[in-house]
Amino acid sequence: MKKLYLFLFLILSTAILSAQRVVTIEQCQQWAVSQTSANVQKDLNGQILKTNYHNAGAHLFPKLSINGRFAYESVDAPPLTPFDQNPEWARMQYHIGLDLEQVVFDGCKLFYGRQFARLQNDAEIYKIELSMNEIKAQVINLYLSLLILDKQIGIIQNVQSTFDDQLKQLRVLYKEGVIPQNDVSQLELEALKMEQNHDELQAKRESIISTLSILTGQDLSGATFTMPELADFSATAPSNRLEFSIFENQLAQMEFQRKLHFSNSLPKISLFATGGYGRPDYQFYFARPDWYYMAGVSLRVPLIDWAKSTGVAKVIGIQKQILESQEADFKKSNQIAIQDKLNEINRLEHLIVLDKAINEKYAELTKTYSSQLANGTITVTDYIRQHNDELTSLMNQEIHNIQLLKTKYELMALRGEL
Repeated sequence: MKKLYLFLFLILSTAILSAQRVVTIEQCQQWAVSQTSANVQKDLNGQILKTNYHNAGAHLFPKLSINGRFAYESVDAPPLTPFDQNPEWARMQYHIGLDLEQVVFDGCKLFYGRQFARLQNDAEIYKIELSMNEIKAQVINLYLSLLILDKQIGIIQNVQSTFDDQLKQLRVLYKEGVIPQNDVSQLELEALKMEQNHDELQAKRESIISTLSILTGQDLSGATFTMPELADFSATAPSNRLEFSIFENQLAQMEFQRKLHFSNSLPKISLFATGGYGRPDYQFYFARPDWYYMAGVSLRVPLIDWAKSTGVAKVIGIQKQILESQEADFKKSNQIAIQDKLNEINRLEHLIVLDKAINEKYAELTKTYSSQLANGTITVTDYIRQHNDELTSLMNQEIHNIQLLKTKYELMALRGEL
């Protein structure tokens, strides 16, 4: 029996703790982001960057290859040495050996190539961060919609409690013959409508919680959602949208792409060595096969590639101008959107001030109407109309509060502060 009590106690404690779980919007954002593959993609991009770094400098590694050749000339070779007894052999060139090459100066291709690879990797990370911001914005919309429903449900529950009290009074008055049955029925009908509205809002709330639970990977069915508190913001704060970093990254990529093409026109210096056995074709007086070797420094100065590099640089310059104009257009539209949000914030703040004053008046009127209904000086229809007006006003205030919060989050998103 004690074990049964202990088991029931544990189940009850777990249920209570689950119901008392308090959740913030920041936690939901973190959970939702952790459910994506963003972290895995960043790790993979880091591995790709290391590989691209290696590939960008692969041409600097020593090149070692086997070199073999056999050739036969139709003309006689130069005078042979006294030791050569077969003139036909002198027409043959043949050898097999090893060639070694080591680049010393590559025209800064390594440096530009690695910088270009890093910028490309940064661009991929920016794409991942943009997708993460979209997920955060989705969480904000769901979370704030949930808060609006919670406020509306709370208001309806308060009105239902008031209706219950009022119905008790009306039923007493009906029994005493002060009011007709129709007055009680009208208020009962309105209470049923209020219950129906409450059930609809509750169903919407459960649907949003299910979506938010899937998005965050957490069971939020019994959680309590707290109201976010945003710090005061400056109306003149600069925008740090991620898109500006993307534009800057693309411009930098174009610049290093131009430098990569330009590096092809720069001189290249490398060390070389070759050696083997045979009668190489460059040794005209080497009549008989023997061991040989050669080593030295190679200098390569392109003379025609500059024309191609100039053309590529011109195209990249035009592309940069187009991208800069696109950045200017985005900056302008971003500033306009930010100003619209600031105007919207000012409008909502003014509405909320008026909402408070209006609701205070409605509360006074409803109190008066309640007394008049009890005294029979007004009809139930008048009382219901007054209550509905107050209910609409209260919901408008809560909606305006959440709309103000949502607009501030949208402003943060426009400024790149999420």
